[in-house]
Amino acid sequence: MHASPAAPAPHRRACVIGAGIVGAATAQALAERGWQVTLVDAHGHPGQGESLGNGAQLSYSYVEPLATPDALRALPRWLLSADSPLRWHPQPRWSHVRWLADFITACRWRTVRSTSESLLSLAAESRRTLHRWLAAVPGGAAETLHARPGKLVIYRKPEARAAVQRQLAWQRDWGCEQSLVEAAECRRLEPALAATGGGPIGFGVWTPSEEVIDAARLAALLARSSGATLRLGQPVQALLRDAGGRVCGARLATGETLEADTVVLAAGPGTVALMRPLGGQPPIEPIKGYSVTLPIVDAAAAPRASITDNGRKLVHARLGDTLRVAGFAELRGMNRAMDHRRIEALCQAVRETFPGACRFDDPQPWTGLRPATPSGRPQVGPTRWPGLWLNAGHGALGLTLSCGSATLLADLMDGRQPALPSRPFAVTA
Repeated sequence: MHASPAAPAPHRRACVIGAGIVGAATAQALAERGWQVTLVDAHGHPGQGESLGNGAQLSYSYVEPLATPDALRALPRWLLSADSPLRWHPQPRWSHVRWLADFITACRWRTVRSTSESLLSLAAESRRTLHRWLAAVPGGAAETLHARPGKLVIYRKPEARAAVQRQLAWQRDWGCEQSLVEAAECRRLEPALAATGGGPIGFGVWTPSEEVIDAARLAALLARSSGATLRLGQPVQALLRDAGGRVCGARLATGETLEADTVVLAAGPGTVALMRPLGGQPPIEPIKGYSVTLPIVDAAAAPRASITDNGRKLVHARLGDTLRVAGFAELRGMNRAMDHRRIEALCQAVRETFPGACRFDDPQPWTGLRPATPSGRPQVGPTRWPGLWLNAGHGALGLTLSCGSATLLADLMDGRQPALPSRPFAVTA
């Protein structure tokens, strides 16, 4: 796959900061439109930061934000439980307090519905774009990193059924093909559950169209196929502005400067620090997540479908001969320390749900920071500083929304009418 851009016109040099899945997709979308792109990242390879151990689920029909009335009601219980899926460590920052206040405000059904509608539209555009890009990959190479096994969400408690049925009915109006299935049907759809039992199952939701993909490998593919100039292993120290105040490039930690007509910040949680010297404060808070990737030793005992355990708030995705399980959310600033108790909890969930499927003597643990906005809507578009654009704040949906937000941004930068409304994703920094 190659972007095959036209020759860049004057004032069409873009510097994209961040070579994770969002930044790499942005580079691809801009290159398609004839931009001359430089892609910069602190890591030595694309997709090695927050994208590396991503949960690997392309959740196009599962975009409901974290901020919901149900989450607000569960918050006290989660915060008081030692093994809670959510932990909060108060931060002595006004921006943190404001983010929490906005999060609570967003936990209204009217806001949740509005956000979900916007995210479903963006997710649909993302799926169309990703499929188009993957179809252009020569030699069937895309098949080694992408699969469409369907997704099964397991609900442990039968009393959740009524609320789930209402959600499915609402999402059906948005084109989501989902069905509520009984426990026996869950085990038929996923033979590994039949072989192992899978623990108590109240019911499930089956979405046959859902997909999985290796985020790090996809980021590397897009970064290189875009034809962008790659400046990897080179952290950005600061943004540059000309005498008129326009953002015109970036200064690397080495002291070297990169000039550009337009700068795009797609640096995930690092976006906030780069905007701070300008006086900007995007409403983005890092939420730490964990994953572990385990070698599969019994293929029949490992899930073929993408599995979400709603009770534990964990996701499972089969990537070749490995199983990746991911979950948890910790609000504790930019702290990247790995809590190995979380990794053990992930491993234990696999032992209980898919016993015998994996080997645990050589796990690949990972932790990363999801850049989240209070509402769950990413910030995509121009900032109030000429020359500076944002594509950040995707939370746990960075992989799912990356290609759609990249095409949305590229359309806006080109002055084109986007395929979906851009107002819900307007930058508020």
